[in-house]
Amino acid sequence: MGTFGSFTTVRLGIYSAQKGLDVTGNNITNINTEGYTRQRLNQVSLIPSVNDRYYSSYNTRIGQGAVVAGITQVRDPGLDISYRKANSDVGSANAKLDGLNQIATILDEVGKGSLDQDDGVILSQLNDIRDLISQAITNGVDTYDPLIRESADALCTFFNSYADKLTELQKTYEDKLNQQVTEVNDILTQIRDLNESIRNADLRGDPALELRDNRNNLLDKLSGYVKIDVKYTMEEVGPDTEVEKMTVSIVSNEGHTHTLVDGVYGTQLSCDNNNNYTISISDLTDANGVVHPDNAALGAGTDMVDNDLYGSIQSIREILTEKGEFSSQNDVDNVDPDALVKRGIPYYQKALDSLAYEFATAMNELNHVYDSNGNLVAGAGNLFSIGSNTNDAVATDPVTGAKTQITASNISVSYGWANQTVSIQAASSPDAPSGDTSRLAEFLDLFSKKLDFVPSHVDGDAIGDAYHGTFEDMLLKIQSTLAEDQMSTDAVLNNYTITADNIYTDRDGVSGVDLNDEATGLMTYQKAYTAACRLMNVLNEALDSLINGTV
Repeated sequence: MGTFGSFTTVRLGIYSAQKGLDVTGNNITNINTEGYTRQRLNQVSLIPSVNDRYYSSYNTRIGQGAVVAGITQVRDPGLDISYRKANSDVGSANAKLDGLNQIATILDEVGKGSLDQDDGVILSQLNDIRDLISQAITNGVDTYDPLIRESADALCTFFNSYADKLTELQKTYEDKLNQQVTEVNDILTQIRDLNESIRNADLRGDPALELRDNRNNLLDKLSGYVKIDVKYTMEEVGPDTEVEKMTVSIVSNEGHTHTLVDGVYGTQLSCDNNNNYTISISDLTDANGVVHPDNAALGAGTDMVDNDLYGSIQSIREILTEKGEFSSQNDVDNVDPDALVKRGIPYYQKALDSLAYEFATAMNELNHVYDSNGNLVAGAGNLFSIGSNTNDAVATDPVTGAKTQITASNISVSYGWANQTVSIQAASSPDAPSGDTSRLAEFLDLFSKKLDFVPSHVDGDAIGDAYHGTFEDMLLKIQSTLAEDQMSTDAVLNNYTITADNIYTDRDGVSGVDLNDEATGLMTYQKAYTAACRLMNVLNEALDSLINGTV
């Protein structure tokens, strides 16, 4: 290499050092940028030219300097996979716990009540009815029947109120599910568009690092909603020309694969609120609406079964759909094998329905007193009905044949009892002597008697086991079941959060900007820049001596 070639070597060194300073400065200024990945300058030694026929083997060959080969991101794909899996776990547990806490805001009021009602509003009202019946046995039913009716009416109002609140919560979570589906669709659209921008940049030779950061950030967010599998492959776009293609899929535990994004093609999710909140995916299309040529093979344009999803969307679906012991055989066989042990809003609605139904049914049966001809005696009949304007505990639709029975949402003091044509019966027989309170004693025993709360009484298709206990036991079961679900979910969430945080820290240690490392880089590149400039001066002096100092 000649004298002037040395100038080229120095010039390349100055250029490399300058680029190194630029990259380091870019890293430092983006230290607080969300999703930014630390960039690194790649430089290689310039390969000397090949020997020609006149090259002497006694000459020493020297490298011709450093060349900037490009700028890359410092990223560990394995840590990305681990973090997104952990983020799906956190999203799932967090959404489930939030739903259970929302249910608890309603059922805690049912269970605990105000400061003056430590036993809970429903249990306190049940105890009030029991105490009034006890007093009626001692002091006469005629005096206490209006008081018992008034207390029973208050109990019905409590049942109606909390059933309505659970229904309102159901609607709130429907909106929440639809909102999350919309957010996922927005992310999928952005990822598809970014894939196209990155593809075009690859064709121009631009690494598009900032676009890749945006895409990685969106993938992290998406993983909280659904469990995703991200793969990178090379796609041939012309003779000897390949570009990177990214594919995002949902892979269920049962092996079903649904592609959400395939290069420049993307899908959209939809939720059918009228069909058990089924999540469907549309065809894979590009930005112009052109359908992917392998659309069907990639699992697009189909409905996803219950266990295909995982993440916050699935947890919200389970809050909206899971019925626990009130699940049917079809639910277990064709929807979710674990349906009997998963509980959402429908479970707690039906649990309250079961309590209201069994209480009203037992009270109504005791108030049916018959004469010797099998006719109801005067004043006997249903105490509770499916509405305030009827005496019926069951109604059948004349067109569809569908039956309506007492639930927490419709339980009411019967029309007859409200209008005093029906009253609570004191004796078990019309021939009983005056002052007989044998039937009132049965009413009183009912509050300490263990009954079977059968799920199929509320939902004819339910296959769960019956619960055997008193009215108070049933209330405590509802409360304890919710508390156990909250505690277990909270513990799981804490473990998932710790794992995700640890993985995030490890990933940030690789991909994040560290000021100490960048400061070291600044000094290294600054010294390299200074040394190259000094070498330039030395070569300049040497050349000056060669030209002007030779006699």
